[in-house]
Amino acid sequence: MPSSIPSPARSIPIEPLSSHTFSPFGQVIQNPSLSPHPTKNAQTTANQGTALKYIDVANLIDYYPLAPSKKPARAVINMFVCSPRKLRVGKRRSGEGNDGIHGDGKKLKEKMVFDVKILERHPFTSQTFIPVGVGKDDKSTRYLVIVAPTLQISKSRNEVTSRPKAYPTPEILAKKKSLFDIFSHARPSPYTNEKAPPQNATRATPNRPKGPGLPDLSNIRAFIADGSQAVTYGAGTWHAPMVVLGEKDIAFVVVQYANDVALEDCQEVELKGEGAEEGLAVVVDLEPHELEKRGKLKAKL
Repeated sequence: MPSSIPSPARSIPIEPLSSHTFSPFGQVIQNPSLSPHPTKNAQTTANQGTALKYIDVANLIDYYPLAPSKKPARAVINMFVCSPRKLRVGKRRSGEGNDGIHGDGKKLKEKMVFDVKILERHPFTSQTFIPVGVGKDDKSTRYLVIVAPTLQISKSRNEVTSRPKAYPTPEILAKKKSLFDIFSHARPSPYTNEKAPPQNATRATPNRPKGPGLPDLSNIRAFIADGSQAVTYGAGTWHAPMVVLGEKDIAFVVVQYANDVALEDCQEVELKGEGAEEGLAVVVDLEPHELEKRGKLKAKL
């Protein structure tokens, strides 16, 4: 049985998914040339000059050597076929922001919301979700990426023992670079037709493990993604199970490490509200102009 923690009653606005806004939690994978906020990924030509290869767009991370069991992990590729989630009709005051879907019965405006009831994390591995068979312009199909920061815990025994049980993640030590690591990217590969990437290009950097804390529910965030975007959760990132919107199932190819030790592969917490409509709820029916405006605002921050 997963641990449970009390959930505050508030609504969560959705924001467009981009590499910049999602960077505290992992990486977004999409064609940089089609991104509204392109990043300078390291790139090289390939396939006799007929392709562009973008290098290290995301990281496949294995921290299982730090796991308590010491059981080795293997890279796994699974597929999840996810059906659209059921939404609830929430209400908020007319003219009020997306915070506060609960009103007093006066001038209430209905909004469709998704109730967040559970969060999970994979403490020793990154996890990449790649949608297949869905186009960017397919308006009938979208998915939500719901993530939360990890709370810091002090070394005080009283603080640790007074909170619901959370399974600890060992601290990651800085890894010393070998000569192979240093020189492996210094020249083109002799086995491909690639050219060396430009010196000023950037590469993805892995997110550090998040530590043993519970999710920070006061700073939970929700992003909306389309079929042209894949997402990588950094190791230990608290996130909701996949939330598909719209009318169609979405098949995701999921790439991660696993060692088949249940609490090392996946840890969960249930979010307990006080009533049927209490707790965290994501407002999912933003008008297109509202979402575009929010995206421009986030880009400026």
